[in-house]
Amino acid sequence: MVHRNGYPLMLSKLLLVTALTSVGGCSSLGELVSVFFAPEDRDQMLQVAECESSADADDTYSVAINPKSKAAGWYQHLPQYWDDRSTAAGFAGAHVLNPVANVAVAAHLYYGQDSNERWGGLSHWWPSYQCWETQ
Repeated sequence: MVHRNGYPLMLSKLLLVTALTSVGGCSSLGELVSVFFAPEDRDQMLQVAECESSADADDTYSVAINPKSKAAGWYQHLPQYWDDRSTAAGFAGAHVLNPVANVAVAAHLYYGQDSNERWGGLSHWWPSYQCWETQ
């Protein structure tokens, strides 16, 4: 087992999962998508989350972190942009793995990039388009 600072990583992950399940009142991804996205966009954004992080609509949190880019959460937000984007979306100081903030920032990006000629609001997730475009 790999250790960090003397603590097993499994214990760290367990603590993270425990903390995250108390954030946002344990709303599921599907419930949060229903709050932040228009009805006509909900299925598409659930597909994007599935493609980005293997998310399921019933999940109440995500600990998905890309080991290379460090993109995190259901919508794989990049750390170098998180502070500015979460602040712009009204969630300044929120952790990227906060379920509510992760979905809210995704909605902010989606609706803010709606004028993109090719992908519209989905332009933020274009690298995974081959997955979500075919579903």
